[in-house]
Amino acid sequence: MLGAVRAQVTALSVAAVLIGLLQGRTALAENDDVVVLPTALVADGPHGPPILRLPSEQEPPEALELARRIDAILREAAQDLGLVLDVSERPTDRVADLGEERLIERARSGWVVSARLRARGSSLVLRILVIAPGSKVVMVRSEAMDPQTLEVRTMILLRDLIQLGRGASPEDERPRPDAAALAASDADGEPTHSRGRAVLGLNASALGGYLGLALQRASTSGSTDDRRLVYPLVALGAGVGLGASMLIADEWDVGLGDAWFLAAGTWWPTVAGLALADGYGVSPPEDRYVYSLLGTAAGLTLSTTALSVRGMSPGGALLAHSGGAFGLLLGGLTEAALEGSTELTPRRGGGLGALIGVVGGGLFATQVQASATRVLYVDMGATLGGLTSAAAASPLILDEPTPTHHRLYAGSIALGTLVGGGLGYLLTRPSRPTSTAAEASPPLLPSAGVIGISEDARGRTAYVYGATLRGRWE
Repeated sequence: MLGAVRAQVTALSVAAVLIGLLQGRTALAENDDVVVLPTALVADGPHGPPILRLPSEQEPPEALELARRIDAILREAAQDLGLVLDVSERPTDRVADLGEERLIERARSGWVVSARLRARGSSLVLRILVIAPGSKVVMVRSEAMDPQTLEVRTMILLRDLIQLGRGASPEDERPRPDAAALAASDADGEPTHSRGRAVLGLNASALGGYLGLALQRASTSGSTDDRRLVYPLVALGAGVGLGASMLIADEWDVGLGDAWFLAAGTWWPTVAGLALADGYGVSPPEDRYVYSLLGTAAGLTLSTTALSVRGMSPGGALLAHSGGAFGLLLGGLTEAALEGSTELTPRRGGGLGALIGVVGGGLFATQVQASATRVLYVDMGATLGGLTSAAAASPLILDEPTPTHHRLYAGSIALGTLVGGGLGYLLTRPSRPTSTAAEASPPLLPSAGVIGISEDARGRTAYVYGATLRGRWE
């Protein structure tokens, strides 16, 4: 019984000792105190190994300044890494205190950092020694660097050593190329983020320049002969537009289709507002620029709202541009037909048609997945149809045409444009591929001739003749 009690007491004692050791080791591992020793200078010995010495006032001013600079960098970097700088530790004034055995003794209660600096021509060689709390392993990193990059490289060296002492590999916290990073550049090496930044910047600069011009013309100075503000306002507007586009491209992923869709939603309403104001004779003429800016603001708001819901493909952006262009054409032809004359400039019809066309095309582009190639073919068909109809109906407006002749001429162009666009749409319909080769074959296919080959007992070949009927049975 007594032996059993002694065994239990012994086991409890051993467990207590082990727990104490583990707690002490954990405390040492979690100790964040750090001592940054003065940077030592390394020089070549006259007949032996390099000489290690602490900087003093007798050293060259350049070496003394570099050593003090490295000390300041190491202290700041250690605090940035979450360590607590021990300011109560007196700086050593003996080279013997920088030996590895002495550094290991110092590391019993905290981190120890010691640097060695050596000049090698125009470059510097920095060697940093770091010992973790309670460890007997001296971690060393050395690198030759330029004095201009001394601060950055010193901080990186210390960071890697501290991470290694904490049990993490220096590569653990370096950015690794994941799938998104690998996909951030295409085959040509260009970044895929905001591929439409160039298009966005071009249109934003042009829009900013037009905004400066419109403000100058709509102001009181626009009605006078003073044009000294035109170029400064245009340049200022273009610069502001370019800067805004760069900020937008960095903040959001602006695709190529997004940029062109924004351009369609900006320029066609601007043209529509200016044409409508001119067509209705807004007076004074300078106020017509205000109407164009109202169209700009409305179009930009609508296009931005549409892009906030879903992205836009290049085909959808081209569809919006096509709606604005052909809306301008068909609206102008409609006004010419109503007025009975093709010699006037149809500003009201063109402006209203462009506005309806770009809004309709933009809305349609948000609902379908349009191919840019197919949209371009449809546009080409509509253009060729309109030109062909204009050439065929040109005799109507020769000599002395009547209003009826003008209406027929305008109507024929509009009809040819619509027919050409419809034919382009029908001819570019994608064909439905067959799923298997059997489905591509005809349902029944008769054949006659040799349907088999056999050999008799003597090895002679015998052909079997007959007829077959093969195909797909449904």
